[in-house]
Amino acid sequence: MTDTTQEQYLLLFTDAPDAEPYSQEADDIFDWLEAVADHRIFGERLTGREEARLVTKRQGEVFVTDAPVAEFKEWFSGFDLISASSRDEAVEIGSRHPCARFGRVLVLPLMGAIQSNALLEQTVHARANVAAEPTALA
Repeated sequence: MTDTTQEQYLLLFTDAPDAEPYSQEADDIFDWLEAVADHRIFGERLTGREEARLVTKRQGEVFVTDAPVAEFKEWFSGFDLISASSRDEAVEIGSRHPCARFGRVLVLPLMGAIQSNALLEQTVHARANVAAEPTALA
């Protein structure tokens, strides 16, 4: 069970050209899962590049690019959402994941509900102000 008063972090796992070769025998993922059970909220491995789609929207038009996506040099192999008392603790937890050897672990702090809601309220307020402004007639 996780302590929701702690900060939350997203661990993104990627491949890396300088990583150790993957070895199923050396993949101690179950040991890691057991060791971080009190911190882990949710996680999953991801499918390969061939299933990915890059979605962008420009001037109202949606563009979908099939994989492989040239903009991504590394590929995401999975993620975990964890709770930790600090960024240093989140980094330490990520450093024990097998992907730290076989790829890379990116540790990203989540914004948090209070900060996220404040930004959402600012956006809604700004859009309301723009909508309320009179427009010039041509």
